[in-house]
Amino acid sequence: MTRERKGSERYATLPARDLLPVQVSHLRARFELAPQSYLAEAVARMTNEAMEAWEKQHGIERVRPGEMLVTYQGKNVRLPLLDPGTISRLGELRVEAVKRQIEHLELERLQAENPAATVQDVWQLLDQGELARQRGAKGQGFLPEEPISADQLPQVPRRPEAADPPREVLTLLVSKLESDYGCKPAQAEGLVRTAAEIRAWCCPEVSELQPGQVVWLAHGTHRSRRTDPRLFVPVVLTLLTPEEMERPPSSRAELKRLKMRQLERITAEAWRQDGVLTTVDLEWILHISPGLIRELLEAYQERFGVLLPTAGTVLDMGRTLTHKTIVVELALQGLSTTEIARRIYHAPSSVDAYLRLFDRVLMLVYYRVPEKAMHRITGTSPALVKEHLELAKKHFPGPDAIKNYLVSRGVKVEELASGV
Repeated sequence: MTRERKGSERYATLPARDLLPVQVSHLRARFELAPQSYLAEAVARMTNEAMEAWEKQHGIERVRPGEMLVTYQGKNVRLPLLDPGTISRLGELRVEAVKRQIEHLELERLQAENPAATVQDVWQLLDQGELARQRGAKGQGFLPEEPISADQLPQVPRRPEAADPPREVLTLLVSKLESDYGCKPAQAEGLVRTAAEIRAWCCPEVSELQPGQVVWLAHGTHRSRRTDPRLFVPVVLTLLTPEEMERPPSSRAELKRLKMRQLERITAEAWRQDGVLTTVDLEWILHISPGLIRELLEAYQERFGVLLPTAGTVLDMGRTLTHKTIVVELALQGLSTTEIARRIYHAPSSVDAYLRLFDRVLMLVYYRVPEKAMHRITGTSPALVKEHLELAKKHFPGPDAIKNYLVSRGVKVEELASGV
C-alpha cells in the first residue's frame, strides 16, 4: 500500500480536474461560505442532477471536463480520459490499475455503439503507443518543419456566462434549499444560478466541439500557482485531427512525430484560451512519459527558439527550461518585447518584468555590490541571481559595456567614483 500511495502522489491534483470541485470552490468564494460548508457541494450536486435530467429530456448533450468527443459508428461518443470515481482511487490503487479501469470505461462507451469494438479501437484514439511501441525503429525527424502559430488557432477563451436554468428547475431547487437548508429565496436562487453558470462554462455542448477534441480543466495563465479548483479554466484541446484519426501511427518513429504535433498543438491551444497544462496533464492526455515530454520540449526549443507554453514555463511550476534566461538572451539579440512574448508564449508584461530584473542585477554588478547581497536586494532567489550573473559575464566584458546597455534601456546610470 505504501508503494501504491507513493506512486500516486504525482497525480494528486487530477481529482480536482472535475466539474464539482470547481463549482464548490466558486460557490464558497462568491457567497462567503465556510471552507467546510456542505451547502456549496449540496447545491452543486442538486443543480447538476436536475440540469442533466432536464437536458436529457430535451436532447441536449454536454462534454464534461476530462472527456474526448469522437465519432464512432456515425454517432457522437464521449470517451472519459478522467473519471471522477476511478481517479479518486489513486490513493489506494496503482496508477496503472487506475488507467486500465478508465480504459475499460472507454471501451464500454464504444461497445455501447458497437458490441464488436475492441481495446485496439480505444488505443487508436487515445493510447497509440500500445499499437506502435513494438513496431519499427525509433527514427529521427520528429520535429515539424515550422513552429505552430498560436494566432492561427481558432480557439478563444470560454468565459462564464449567465446560464439561467429552466424556470421549473430553478423553482424546484430554490424550494428544496429553503426547506432543507434554511436558505432565503434570494440566496437560494443565486446559488443555483451560479452553479448552473459554472456548469455551462466547464461543460460545453457537443455542438461546440469537433471530433477529436477534449475538454480539460487547466491552470489559468493569470492566476495564482495554488491548486484551488477555482483557479482552473476549461479549455478545448484538439487531441486528434481528422487526418490523424484516419492514419494512426504504425511505427515508433511515426508515434513520436504524432506526439510532437499533439504536444505543440494542445499547449498552444490551451494558451490561446488563457490556460496552461502541467507535465502531469500532458502525461495523462498524451499517454507518454515525463522523460519524453521533456525531450520533445527541449528539442522544439533548440530547433525553433520557442518555448511551448506549459505550466512549467509560464507559471514556474516544477523543473523546466529557464525561460527567464531565454528572455534576456533574445532581448540581447535585438528582439522586441512583442517578438519575445510571441516566441515564448508569455504576456509582454511578463517579458518586461524579466528584463527589468536583469537591469537591476546589471546595476548591482556595475556598482560592485557583493553577490550574497544581490538576492536580498532584488527579492529573488540566489539561483536566479546566479543565472543573471552568468549572462552578464557572457555578454558584458566590463563596466562600460554594462553602462551602455543600461543607458540604451533608458536606465539612468551615475558614473563610478574614481578608485571604486
